[in-house]
Amino acid sequence: MGTLSKIWNGFLNIFGLRKKSKYVKNYLNEANMRSAIFMSVVIFVLEIWLILRQTHKYIVPTLMDPANTYSPFRVIFQNTSNFFLLMSMGFAMFFYSVQYVSKVRSLKRLVWTLVFAGFSLAICALMPLEFYYKSIKFNTDVNTIKGIFKIFFYVSVILFDIGMIFASIYRYKGGKRASLSSVMVISLFAFVCLMFGVMVSYGDFVSVKAVKDAAGNVVYMPDGSGNVMYENKEIICFLMFTIYIGCLLIWNPIISIGILGTLFLGFYFAIKGAANFGQRRFPEGDEVNYLTFVISLAMVCISIYNQRISEANKDEELEELATKDKLTGLLSFEYFTLQVRQKIAEYHIERGNSVYLFINITNFKVYNDQKGFKKGNEFLKTVGQIISDVFNENSLITRQSDDHFVVFTINLKVQDKIFEVARRVEETDPEIKPSIKVGAAEVYDPREDPHYAVEKARYAYAELKRMSTTKIILFYDDKMHDNYLMNQYIVTHIDEAIKNGYLKAYYQPVVWSKGRTLCGVEALARWIDPKYGFLSPGKFIPVLENNQLVYKLDKEILRIVCADIRHNMDKGLPVLPVSINFSRADFGIIDIVEVVNEIVEQYQVPHELLHVEITESALTNEVDLLKNTINRLHAKGFATWLDDFGSGYSSFNVLKDFDFDVLKLDMAFLVGFNGNEKAKALIKSVISLADQIGMKTLCEGVETDEQAKFLEEVSCGRLQGYLYGKPLSYDELLEKIQKGEYSIADEKIN
Repeated sequence: MGTLSKIWNGFLNIFGLRKKSKYVKNYLNEANMRSAIFMSVVIFVLEIWLILRQTHKYIVPTLMDPANTYSPFRVIFQNTSNFFLLMSMGFAMFFYSVQYVSKVRSLKRLVWTLVFAGFSLAICALMPLEFYYKSIKFNTDVNTIKGIFKIFFYVSVILFDIGMIFASIYRYKGGKRASLSSVMVISLFAFVCLMFGVMVSYGDFVSVKAVKDAAGNVVYMPDGSGNVMYENKEIICFLMFTIYIGCLLIWNPIISIGILGTLFLGFYFAIKGAANFGQRRFPEGDEVNYLTFVISLAMVCISIYNQRISEANKDEELEELATKDKLTGLLSFEYFTLQVRQKIAEYHIERGNSVYLFINITNFKVYNDQKGFKKGNEFLKTVGQIISDVFNENSLITRQSDDHFVVFTINLKVQDKIFEVARRVEETDPEIKPSIKVGAAEVYDPREDPHYAVEKARYAYAELKRMSTTKIILFYDDKMHDNYLMNQYIVTHIDEAIKNGYLKAYYQPVVWSKGRTLCGVEALARWIDPKYGFLSPGKFIPVLENNQLVYKLDKEILRIVCADIRHNMDKGLPVLPVSINFSRADFGIIDIVEVVNEIVEQYQVPHELLHVEITESALTNEVDLLKNTINRLHAKGFATWLDDFGSGYSSFNVLKDFDFDVLKLDMAFLVGFNGNEKAKALIKSVISLADQIGMKTLCEGVETDEQAKFLEEVSCGRLQGYLYGKPLSYDELLEKIQKGEYSIADEKIN
């Protein structure tokens, strides 16, 4: 049973009886069209040559013959009309096939296709002249068959021209590539070639060689046996055009074999029948040769078909990997961008009539945590299907990453569709009630890079996410555009800013709570840009963090600080310890210990003059890595400070698990300080706790004497804030120290 099943499956595969996927059908159809390009080139080159040959051999001698009584038009028409028909058809087929395989609509190609199809129809309109000039006549059985073949030839050409005109207009208007129209065109083209081959070959087969003697009488040429000599010049024409058909119609071996078998059988009976009409007999050897030829050609068709099927299946697998998202079956993001470009080019999309949508599932993490990874994947598939159902087939949809979906669609009732998606997504789980938020960016410039446009939609989503609102969709506007351009400018110009010295280190004073003398400074980054002027750190630092580039900024500020310290040491100027911030994003990108040590050693700065600040928020990620980093910094003599304690949801586990030298209380502790006994009690408790576990304390954001006095009373060691000075440039700080506005403490640095 297993062997029979394998044989049966092999039979189905070889003869193309299995159902094919849409991709394979398209592949075979396009392969046929590519074959049609080469065949059409062969045909119109051949026909041009034949026209020139006929002109030289028949038309010119006839017209130059003084005894000629025919008009020049008749001579030209009878000798070249069929060749002009095939030549114009070849040109029309060429331009249509090129338009088909190029996948881009071209008005120029459409016009040329219509011109040559129209020219061919115009020649067909002259068919009545064939009867008038007696090129078609029914006076004998042989002439009747020849006439029928010629009429069929004209009819096939007319059908081809009409089909070509319809198919090319349909394709230009956006019709499907692998449509019935394209199959019809190439089938009719093959049929015309067939009828031409049959017409010429049959006419040649039943014709005899004849010449005129000196008296102008027709004399039939005898062969070596004394019989009439037949023309026997163009019988191969039928075989040649049959090969064309075999190469053009590789959709299915059964169809190819059926067509070839029918052709040869019909032509065989036609030429066998010629013997009954007193014409040439079909040699037995030729019968064997023709049968061998048709079997061989059938095998070639089967071989070509199976080779194409194999290639199509491999290409389909590769395309699935390259063009489809494995999880949802939607378009892959890169293929999505290619399809968007093609759609914009094909449909001449204009400003504002299309839109990109960046769709994010707002609480997908909750869903994953509660339902598990497998259920989470199934949920993403469901969401992808919901989006596909709501947005019609004219839309392009992709899953960019994680729970982020992107849609390119017509800008019509977009908000209604988004609300429908949101409703259906929420209904998938009434308990968790998953929802969506959407950033939208209209197409302002059809030439815009889809990646850039999607980023604008993502930016609108990020703005919506930051807003306290129940809105689920926000459109990218001019204000966002200005911010987005600024963000792009920051990302693309950070290297230039470093190279040209646009980045500066500003120093904010830190004083001892007892005596208010200067005990150090905190280095803060500033960007003074030649185009935008002073850029706020709140503008460029988050952008660099989001783009994993903030390490460049932090390394440059460290280098500037070390250079300033080295300069002071070399010039005998006052030297202060400096604390430097490292972003949480740095830890996953660079080895902070190696970077700090390398730059410090380069400038030969004493390690005790640099304090490394790590924000509390950084401690939530890669705990082991951070512990190891802190221990390595201590081993090399660098103090570590815990920055922004209290800015978020502080955990005392931080104090327990990490060995920091200084605890910096965030200025949030001082908000509402006046009259808030809870705030005072909390500050006092934190400072006391830090002292008990061996950590020094610093409070930033000090703005009033009352705050400073209280902090001194509760033993907060260091103070920082506008009460003691805003961040200053290196020169400003040095000038104030030299003027005595700041006095440097004599206490030991710690």
